[in-house]
Amino acid sequence: MNLEILQNRLLRLSVAPELGASIVGLELYQQGFWLPILRPTSPAALAQRHSPKTSSYILAPYSNRIRDGRFSFAGKTYQLRPNWADGQTLHGEVHARAWSSERLQADALRCTFDARHCSDLNFPFVFAVEVLYRLGAEGLEISTALTNLSARPMPAGFGHHPYFMRYLGNSREARLSFRAERIYLTDASCLPSRPAEAIPPHFDFSQPRPVGTTRLDHVFAGWNGKLSLDWPGSGWRLELSADPIFSHLVVFTAPDGSLALEPITHATDGFNLLSQGWEDTGVRVLEPGQKLAGNLRLTLAPSR
Repeated sequence: MNLEILQNRLLRLSVAPELGASIVGLELYQQGFWLPILRPTSPAALAQRHSPKTSSYILAPYSNRIRDGRFSFAGKTYQLRPNWADGQTLHGEVHARAWSSERLQADALRCTFDARHCSDLNFPFVFAVEVLYRLGAEGLEISTALTNLSARPMPAGFGHHPYFMRYLGNSREARLSFRAERIYLTDASCLPSRPAEAIPPHFDFSQPRPVGTTRLDHVFAGWNGKLSLDWPGSGWRLELSADPIFSHLVVFTAPDGSLALEPITHATDGFNLLSQGWEDTGVRVLEPGQKLAGNLRLTLAPSR
């Protein structure tokens, strides 16, 4: 599989356009070694074209789970095929598909996906996605745009699913901090069981602290678009900032020990929550030809 690699004195980014334009490596150069910031992608994951095992993958034209793969919109009900090992339908239609790519500059890569070219599309609306990766001297910027190519309105959203390392080299466990207004508590299917509510103390990361043994697979609503991950003893911290379109944040303690911090535009099962009249789900309705777009920025800086 061909990889596109963007590199400077501090960072190295590897992208697999043929596998959903997924990031398969983001590394920091320190004292002669490349240290993974995002969990490394194994050769087996690339060979098997298994995007959920990459370092970060793209979620579009929706993110996270749709209950039983079924949703209602504009008076019609749509049934999608299961696309996950547990029989659920989640994380959109683009992360396992081949994208086109274009190297714009030494530090910039544009990847595009056009659903009109798919004969087996598992979504009732036609769309396009464009992602621009730009590697700077101190970090990575990711620009994402989703366009409705259908002749009718389309419910829409997107997100990114990066898995961050809890340890950077020989550091102690990373301290996570972010602010949000509410949290969706979930049922056994990891789907919201009631509207978002106040954040319990054990899920509150408004002050920096390690995740430790806390188990998370939750959506935070009213996220202010900022988070920090500080690796004590490494001399480095990461600051993530997102445009306001990313109103929600998923935090997932992955079984492999990494920490997924997912900026997303809408709540889990957002299409159904919208049809049920829930407020502030983050789901957008795009008119024909309309575009939804937003930027993420990952910045590496010395620890305070």
